[in-house]
Amino acid sequence: MPRSRIVMIGGASGVGTSTIAREVTRRLNITHLIETDHLREVLRGAIDEEYAPTLHMSSYNAYKALRLPDNVVPDDLRDRVIAGFIDHASAVKPAIDRVVKRAVEDASDLVIEGVHIVPGLVRPEEYTEASVHMVVLCAEEEAHKERFVKRAMEKGRGGRHLEYFKQIRIIHDFLVEAAEDHGIPVVENDDIERTVMEILSIVNEYEYTIRSVHDLETSLREAEILREHGCRMEDIGFPIPGRGDVLRVTFRRDPVTEWKDILDTEKARDYFSHLFSASDNVHFHRVKAPDESCLEKALEELHEEGIQAEVVRGGG
Repeated sequence: MPRSRIVMIGGASGVGTSTIAREVTRRLNITHLIETDHLREVLRGAIDEEYAPTLHMSSYNAYKALRLPDNVVPDDLRDRVIAGFIDHASAVKPAIDRVVKRAVEDASDLVIEGVHIVPGLVRPEEYTEASVHMVVLCAEEEAHKERFVKRAMEKGRGGRHLEYFKQIRIIHDFLVEAAEDHGIPVVENDDIERTVMEILSIVNEYEYTIRSVHDLETSLREAEILREHGCRMEDIGFPIPGRGDVLRVTFRRDPVTEWKDILDTEKARDYFSHLFSASDNVHFHRVKAPDESCLEKALEELHEEGIQAEVVRGGG
């Protein structure tokens, strides 16, 4: 009997989890989509504010309702915001567990999205009877803020989010860091179609191994082209002469962001320069793609730009 497929999409307020989740649900032909904000509202009706004050606040201002002795209240705003957010999200975690349990019992697939999908608090490995795929969405700060400005102008909503934008960004960065710490893919939501395709590449599990030959400087462009076609570079491996195996480095963050940081950081750049030199610029990537045609299109564009890359293993 096939296991239920559960897709969890997390991210701070305003990064677009609802929009992306709706499209992912449609593309995967999944009937059930749950917003964790809705679970929170049900819980608010069942649990009085007196017993769970942070639950009755928003994720970004829950810190104001924390009940802590004066001597343990964090001095730093970031620490207070995160403490309140975790307390708030923890109250929703049992409801997430029950929704997943029900999906498994019904042998149905499910997409669940919202800020309460916190890596480390919500653990895919806990749901042993389901096939769980979790991602966290991120956004550049200016683009993130612009979404709230646009919402306020078009719909008359978003002013409160702008008031608490600093706190929302604290939660944004915390979720990204938590995802990196727990090996959860981080996907930058800068384009709806590309973001959806990248999530489909993670969920559909079409994984390929690509052999590439190019210098370090070209690595960023290679990652950009793969991402433009909805493919995700998972790691890089170097066949170093004299070693019996491939020296592999796994990417925790968005691969394009990862390469930008590597190229801009002297220590990281020197390390990878050494690896590229030692392997004569030959390296391998594990790449996930939404389907074979997306990868073929990415490879075509790579070849058009003079980047040598070929599939040596893989498929759905």
